[in-house]
Amino acid sequence: MFALVSYVQILLTNIVIFLLLTLIIATITLMERKILSLVQRRVGPNYIGYRGRLQFIADALKLLVKHIVIINKVNKFLFLLLPATVLIMCYLF
Repeated sequence: MFALVSYVQILLTNIVIFLLLTLIIATITLMERKILSLVQRRVGPNYIGYRGRLQFIADALKLLVKHIVIINKVNKFLFLLLPATVLIMCYLF
């Protein structure tokens, strides 16, 4: 019973760390885009949400839904699975 509790605690800790890391990366990206817009004297990312707070979600959705090119003579399952595997490995290590 004690081992199960520690596994659940480890899992919850990893989920919280994953979410915090993702939020930090999104915030840094938004700050970078705001600063670059000031430097280049153009309108920054301020269209989605209050003052652009949800722009990173819109960018992520745009990248996920963007046109995916799948070559004819490849294993489609592996072709779509491997980028997700690389993303998971980047978060784990």
